[in-house]
Amino acid sequence: MGYNKCVNLPNEMRQYQSLLLLPTERPPMIRRLHFLTFCLCVAVGTVPAVAQSWRNAGSKAAGYFSEYHGHSSHSHLYGAQSHASHYSNYLSTAKTVEPSVARMAHDTIGSHLAKTQQHLGQMKSQAAAHENADGVKAISEVEGHVQEARLHQADLNKITIQKPIDAEAAKSTVAKMQSSIEKAIDGHNKLLETLGVEKPSTQVNKTK
Repeated sequence: MGYNKCVNLPNEMRQYQSLLLLPTERPPMIRRLHFLTFCLCVAVGTVPAVAQSWRNAGSKAAGYFSEYHGHSSHSHLYGAQSHASHYSNYLSTAKTVEPSVARMAHDTIGSHLAKTQQHLGQMKSQAAAHENADGVKAISEVEGHVQEARLHQADLNKITIQKPIDAEAAKSTVAKMQSSIEKAIDGHNKLLETLGVEKPSTQVNKTK
């Protein structure tokens, strides 16, 4: 009784090699059934591995996604904090508040806060998609503090458009805004821990 030879099979498929070593004198229908059985075994063994590979790839991509938005929102929060501090120091020493300085400070702080909200929104959508309830809750808390800071910024704008600008009123409003930003930063640090994202380094990587 002769057998067909099956050559050059990958290692993971050699366990099915016996299915292809079919007696040559068997009817064609039997040989077809053996071949179909072989294909089915390969498919059943391959699909779970492919699915697992996609899950791993998705998780890895999700991690990079969270890291980008987590680090970027972190940077913008600290940017808002720094500019608010600079403006507060200016208001403490300036005899007359220059409208151009007031406008630049207001707009720069607002830009950082707006960008923070955008990154947090992306993180929240991703956390919800991965059914991370703790992550969604932590992000919502940070968003609340950032929104409070935005409201204080809106009050600051009302003072900024005055002529002359009331330095004491501006400084008081900036202090309230700084308090909200500080709370947002504290919550954001806890958020990164919840998501398993390391805090970004203050050192910027040089372009290679």
